[in-house]
Amino acid sequence: MPNHSLEEITTCVSNQDRWRSLETLNMIASENSMSKTAMNTVQSDFHHRYAEGLVGQRAYQGQKFQDQIEQITIDLTKEVFRSDFAEVRAPTATIANLALFFAFCKPKDDYFATTVPDGAHISYRKFGGAGCRSLTIHNIPYNPDKFNIDVNQFADQLLTTKPKLITLGGSVYLFPHPVTEIAKICKETNTIIHYDGSHVLGLIAGGEFQQPLQEGADILLGSTHKTFPGPQGAIIVGSNSLLQKNPKALQKIQKRIFPGLVSNHHLWRLPPLAITLLEMKQYGKEYAQKTIQNAQALGKYLDNLGIKVIAKEYGYTKSHQVVVDVKEYGGGGQAAINLENANIICNKNLLYQDDVNTALDNPSGLRIGTQELTRWGMNVKDMKSVAEFYARIIIDKESPDRIKEEITQFRQQPQFGKIRYSLDN
Repeated sequence: MPNHSLEEITTCVSNQDRWRSLETLNMIASENSMSKTAMNTVQSDFHHRYAEGLVGQRAYQGQKFQDQIEQITIDLTKEVFRSDFAEVRAPTATIANLALFFAFCKPKDDYFATTVPDGAHISYRKFGGAGCRSLTIHNIPYNPDKFNIDVNQFADQLLTTKPKLITLGGSVYLFPHPVTEIAKICKETNTIIHYDGSHVLGLIAGGEFQQPLQEGADILLGSTHKTFPGPQGAIIVGSNSLLQKNPKALQKIQKRIFPGLVSNHHLWRLPPLAITLLEMKQYGKEYAQKTIQNAQALGKYLDNLGIKVIAKEYGYTKSHQVVVDVKEYGGGGQAAINLENANIICNKNLLYQDDVNTALDNPSGLRIGTQELTRWGMNVKDMKSVAEFYARIIIDKESPDRIKEEITQFRQQPQFGKIRYSLDN
């Protein structure tokens, strides 16, 4: 066995901090950086403690401050998302999705979600949480020419099948889903609309992209560490429309979180989550607008340089994501490796024409996010420089080693040295 040391471990941590925070352009669409103010609360006594149960209804003693911080977080979550209830204990959005599947569905119940090449998260599919619950999974019809759900086809299927639950939202998510139109149909079928806003939760908190609860969704669920720039974890919020469809819905969700899927809900998350909610109250709208503007500008610049950007005819994107087709340059797998070697971090991604069974290692696309660069102070003009780096690596096949130092110098400019839209300001 290797003889590992304390020095080796601490060096690994310092290397990660330096490389990802100071040397790279992190454009993974599912990541972000917390503010220093939020990070300063991560290391606290809450890290060591348990709080099984609900606020005021704990299994253990010594809970008064844990109850206080959890109630603060619940109150702020409801305020930011204009919701009637909030559940903040899920440690991941996948577990939160699974809680909903168990709360509202039985095995073999009909359930609708998009496919992975059309943008779904794996938890909606047979090999994810929906499969764990043994749901009968139907594919939401998708129009690849419009990069969105085909509402007319979907309406026919909803009225015929009358599922208990459907999932809107996804992981590749360029444009708002037609929630209002689908909600009208689901009223007739008494179907619960679960909107997985994991990727766009920060944009929703900032009042941008779309407002699913106000448009007719019953449940909004999302990760708190993607466009929402908080700690790892998830929230579930909902509207009175859900309680009208299912009066015991909140209790069902709460019981599926605990004791169903989570024992202790990682109390260390709550103080930084509460701080990030305060930051989104104050700065969320500007942050969300700048993030989307940067994504649209990046799409335009990449397109102008000869990289095929998906959805050009619709303005490339209305979210933080830009999706490009690099099949003609060797595919997304190799492109992502070359970019990483040059200190640009993004991920390979399936596109709608890809076969999920054969293209996982080298799909056609890349998924690129602008949310973290926006947090570090980059703006539309900086996206031009970022796009030029992509073109030099993908089209010109410039050596990653040759361009790596240039990218690091770009990242380390003084104006990009501080988290924006935060209580650090």
